[in-house]
Amino acid sequence: MEIEEIRVDTVSSATLPFDETLLMPIGDVQLGAQGCLTDRLQRDIEWGLKHNAYFLGMGEYLDILSPSSRAKIKTAQLYDTAEDILEEITEQKIAQFLKLVNGSQGRWLGMLEGHHLYAFRDGSTTDTRIAQALKTVFLGNCAFVRLRFPRTTGKTVITCTIWCHHGAGSGQKASAPLNRLENLMPYFDADIYLIGHQHKKVGAPIDQLYMTRQKPYDIGYKTKIIAGTGGYLQGYCRGSKQGGLYPRGSYIERGMRPPVALGCILLYLRPIHSEREDRLDINISL
Repeated sequence: MEIEEIRVDTVSSATLPFDETLLMPIGDVQLGAQGCLTDRLQRDIEWGLKHNAYFLGMGEYLDILSPSSRAKIKTAQLYDTAEDILEEITEQKIAQFLKLVNGSQGRWLGMLEGHHLYAFRDGSTTDTRIAQALKTVFLGNCAFVRLRFPRTTGKTVITCTIWCHHGAGSGQKASAPLNRLENLMPYFDADIYLIGHQHKKVGAPIDQLYMTRQKPYDIGYKTKIIAGTGGYLQGYCRGSKQGGLYPRGSYIERGMRPPVALGCILLYLRPIHSEREDRLDINISL
């Protein structure tokens, strides 16, 4: 598990009299798979850059090899020339992904590892190379990421802690990733809990009550967010073919999995200083 603390900037809110930081978790792109909406990803990145958003990589940037496929290739004992070809093709896919997110270098809080990746002979992977190209840290499978907001008129520095994981498991219902996160909340202290993998774009605020620290004492509240971060793979496509010959749907279609809303979520993080208490306000947009 990785731990990172990053100082972030704020911008004036377009709707409220506060400064805010915008966060866009991006994952489950699966570039290379039939149905990957590259134009949607590119539009989201461009919108985020226009509004000074930060990004967080949630894994599955490319659809290269699953864990079982990587295990088979590892035991295949391929010739060097075959591995050269595989690495060359993979590098082309990395370049294609980087072109889609061009301009976002330095705006990523970090990048998690997904299940689908390619491991190069030098020990790097598609995920580590993408993170390096985007000038950010590789977060492995799971991480705490703490955001530190600029000090203004308040007495304290307000922070936001994010617990993030690429995700695991599956579920038919829209609430599946939320159920998994809500069960994990007692074990990880954070303000935001994020997972991908299931491609579901869902979120829920959960309030926690506490006793304020200064007189006159009162009941305070702290809103936490749990969310599945969505994806960019369209599971059902008209005229889909495997190998370019015969009609055959994606693994989503073949497995009778439900379609999901595509794209990413947007988080509004607002550090609010007041005479009574400094606090963090979090809102989510799906």
